[in-house]
Amino acid sequence: VRMRFKEMKIMRKIIGILAVLLICTAFVGAGAAFTYKSDAVVTPAGSLTPGQTVTATMKIVVTGNSLDASDKIILSTPLSSPKWNTVIYQGTQAISEKTSSTLSGFDIGYDTDITLQITLTGVVPSAQKGKQISVMSISATSKETNGYLSYSSKKQMVYNPNNLASDISASKKAADTLEARATTYSGYGIDTTTVISTIAQARTKITAAETVGSSSVVTAYANIEAADSLLTKAERDLDLSGLKAVNTNIGKIKSITSTLYSKNWDSEAQYLETKTMNMENIYTSLAATYNSGGVPDAAKTDALVADSFKTLDKANEYLEDSKVPVILKILPFILGGVAVVAAVVGIVFLIRRRRANSWDELG
Repeated sequence: VRMRFKEMKIMRKIIGILAVLLICTAFVGAGAAFTYKSDAVVTPAGSLTPGQTVTATMKIVVTGNSLDASDKIILSTPLSSPKWNTVIYQGTQAISEKTSSTLSGFDIGYDTDITLQITLTGVVPSAQKGKQISVMSISATSKETNGYLSYSSKKQMVYNPNNLASDISASKKAADTLEARATTYSGYGIDTTTVISTIAQARTKITAAETVGSSSVVTAYANIEAADSLLTKAERDLDLSGLKAVNTNIGKIKSITSTLYSKNWDSEAQYLETKTMNMENIYTSLAATYNSGGVPDAAKTDALVADSFKTLDKANEYLEDSKVPVILKILPFILGGVAVVAAVVGIVFLIRRRRANSWDELG
C-alpha cells in the first residue's frame, strides 16, 4: 500500500510538470511575420503635388522560421512607375537583393532573423490629386499573430494645382478670422502680442505663395503649408491665453461668492455659483482638447472667455453693493416716501385753505 501511495505521488508530480510544460508551450508564440522600429522615411515629407518624384525607405525585421515557402510579403504603392529595391541582411551582412514587389517565403524564409531594407522610388500620379495617400504599404500573408501583418506609411495630401488660388484665399481668410479674435481678446486685457506676431509671419508665407503662384506649385504649397502651420500655432496660443484668463476669472468669482455668502447675500452667491459650475464644465472640456494637442472649438472658447469676464463684472457689482449699509440702500425709497407724503399734505392744506376763503356769488 505504501509503495502504491509513493507511486501515486510520483505520478501526480509528473502530471503536474507535464501540465506546466503544456501551458508554457501554449503561450510561446511563433515568430512574427515582421516587425519594425520606425516608420518609413518619405522624401519629400509633408504634402505632395502631381508629377513629383518621391522616395521612401524602411527597414523591417522578419523573424526566423516565421514564413512558410508559400507565404509572401507584398509591397504596394499608389505611385506611378514604381521601382522597388530590397536588400536582405543577416546581421550587418547583405546576403541578397530583390527588385520585385512580391517577396516569397521561399526567398526570405530563413532560419535566423533577417532585416529587409526596402527602398521605393515613384512619381505622384495626377489621378491622386486632392486625395490623401500612403506612399508605401507592406503586407504579409503569414498567419502569425505576433508582430505585424501589414503596414502603411503616414497619409500625405496630394494637392490639386487647380485649387491653388482658392487654397490661398482660404489661408487669408483664416488669418483674418484669427486676427479678429485676437483683437477681441486684447479688448479684455489679454496679452495677444505673440499671437499677432505669429499671424504676421503666416501672412508673409501666404504672400510668398501668392507671388510664386502656379509657376511653381510645389513652392507655393510649401508656403501655404508653412502658413497654415503658423496659424495653427497662433490659434493654440490664443486659446491658451483665453483659457488661462477664464481660469483666473473663475478663481476670482469663487472668492467673491464666498464673501457674498458670508454677508448673507445668498441669492446672488447662488447665481454666481451656478454660473461658475457651468463655466468650469466647459473649461474642462476645452482644456482637455488643448492638452491633447488639438485646437479647441473657437466659438465655444470665445463664448466662454466673454462669459467669464461678464460674470466677473457682475460679481464685482454684487460685491460693491454688499458693502453699502442697508439704511443707505433704502434711504432713497424713504426720502421718496416722505416727499410723496409731504406733497399730499400740501395739497390737502391748499384745498382746505381755498375752501375757507371761498365766497358765494349770490351773496
